[in-house]
Amino acid sequence: DAMSIVVNPSPLTTPAGVLRGRVARTGTCRVAAVAGRQRNAISRCGVGGVPPSRSIIPNARPTYVAPGGEWPADGVSIQGTTPHRRRRRDVHTEVSARVVAAVASDGDGASAKDDATETTVPKGLFLDRAAAIDESDDTQAASKHRKETTTISDGVSLDRKYELSSVLRFAIPLLATNIVTPLLTMTDTAFVGRCASDAVVQLAALGVSTPLTDYTVTLAAFIPAGLTNIISNGLAAGESDESLGTKTYGALIVSLVLSLVLAATLISCPETLLGWLKTPTEVMGVAAEFTKIRALGMPAAYLTTAAYAILVSRKDTTSPLACVCLAASVNVVLDWIAVAYFGMGASGAAWATTVALWVGCFAILNVVNDRGYAKHFPWGTLKWKEQLAPVMVFFGPITFLVFALLSIYTALILFANSLGVTVSAAHRIAGNVFAVAVLCGDPLIQAGQAFMPKYLLPIVPKRSAARKMAGLLQQVGVGAGFAAAFGCALVCLLGAGTFTTDAAVIKQVQTVVTPMCFAVLANVVSKSMYGVTVAAKQLTFLAAITGVGLGLFALALWRMNAVLVGPELYYWMWWVVAGYYVLAIVCIQVLTFGWPGGVGFKGLFFDKKEGTSQVVGGDTGEVVDVVTG
Repeated sequence: DAMSIVVNPSPLTTPAGVLRGRVARTGTCRVAAVAGRQRNAISRCGVGGVPPSRSIIPNARPTYVAPGGEWPADGVSIQGTTPHRRRRRDVHTEVSARVVAAVASDGDGASAKDDATETTVPKGLFLDRAAAIDESDDTQAASKHRKETTTISDGVSLDRKYELSSVLRFAIPLLATNIVTPLLTMTDTAFVGRCASDAVVQLAALGVSTPLTDYTVTLAAFIPAGLTNIISNGLAAGESDESLGTKTYGALIVSLVLSLVLAATLISCPETLLGWLKTPTEVMGVAAEFTKIRALGMPAAYLTTAAYAILVSRKDTTSPLACVCLAASVNVVLDWIAVAYFGMGASGAAWATTVALWVGCFAILNVVNDRGYAKHFPWGTLKWKEQLAPVMVFFGPITFLVFALLSIYTALILFANSLGVTVSAAHRIAGNVFAVAVLCGDPLIQAGQAFMPKYLLPIVPKRSAARKMAGLLQQVGVGAGFAAAFGCALVCLLGAGTFTTDAAVIKQVQTVVTPMCFAVLANVVSKSMYGVTVAAKQLTFLAAITGVGLGLFALALWRMNAVLVGPELYYWMWWVVAGYYVLAIVCIQVLTFGWPGGVGFKGLFFDKKEGTSQVVGGDTGEVVDVVTG
């Protein structure tokens, strides 16, 4: 028997009898929506991949009839969608509806069962014929009984308003998370700069230790980047929970091992490493002690970034924010106790941050476990192909990209250190402000990996929608870049005194505001394009432009070092940093959208001609032409 579905998207509760009278009598079984609330738009609706037929009832909302589908048993909750009336657009409204299954008698009457459940159509998913899922139950949603199949985009249609709102809802909590995270370091800087007896030396010690205690965490950036890509693509392709659990487990093992090796290295030979960074003699002892203490928190930092990717790839950006806020709060309290009250200086700040890292780590791992994502971990096993290899594929290109960035930031520190204690302390402040400002672009990297896969599946016939989505992310990046640059300027010009009371240091920070803000803008815009490139699996391309950019950066520094001296050299180094990111923007722009004016290369997401389209195939990222009709 066929069954018809009527969904009332009105947020107001409507008597069941009224709606039940609007159900088209197409068979002995039927379902009526008692009440519903409108959510967002998704493309295509149907049962098991088969679009529903549409029958219109006078003075009623559209009714959808399954084309001979196998319907759920009587009394089981189902999901339904209702379309927007738009020409040439296959866009529908996601609806959360309270539904009641009813069995009609042979006559005209009908009796509805009292039991009813509320459920939401997950964005991008078809109805599941086998069972309906209560999306409010996170554990059940992550269990092995959850079967997800992906809505296949037509490759052309894109609901721009919906996608923009989705990206913002995804990115804003993530941005808050990314801003709060470095506040652990900035809190240390503020307390040490204002409360330590020898503030300039203590600040310089924190500054020279930054490459060892903060930047080294990014050496494992391939793990969260790989996990985000693996899980996002796996969910888009309907990969099983067991398979995703196995790959996630392997990534966590890699993260733990790398963090232990790094911690052992920092504890055993900090003086040697700091000597390579040309650390001034007067700050060597303080910097070495700070580095050893912070090394104890490396496993927590590495595991936190991996757990962060597990949640973000499933578009959960609020839980990581809560965990990071907890860690930041602990750090502020402990900094006040250790630095301001007991006068422990840099070592007190190091202990405060280390404890805060472990608190945040346990909190976010607990969230991962509560969500059920650890349920399918193959505990006690270690297999290369199934567990370790998937994430290690990202090791080469992502690590090279991170190495280039670390080289640039380390070069800035080296030059600043060579220019004296005042410039070194100023760079500690300017570098931290820059690091926080450019975090505005990080959510867009993850947004590209989370939102692009459904448009890049090999079975999607065209790439027009992918092109539109990439352009949307870039426009969001431009807006975020200007906002970040403006905030950076305000902090440096008006708030430098928050970090230190030394007038010479404050003046040096304010001198580099213009090039630093331009570098912030270019960095954020480039990050909005990096995510699209990683989602398209163009990792070799990213590695190539990174290598070229790094070479040009080194050449520029070599030339400037020969003709410039003193603070002027430090000023122009920021312009070189900005140029590095501008080069990345130009290269990725050409890759994605082609040469200006449509001359020559048309871009990665260009549909070449009628009847064919470009598809990013398999795991290789190779762009091939496929017949679409």
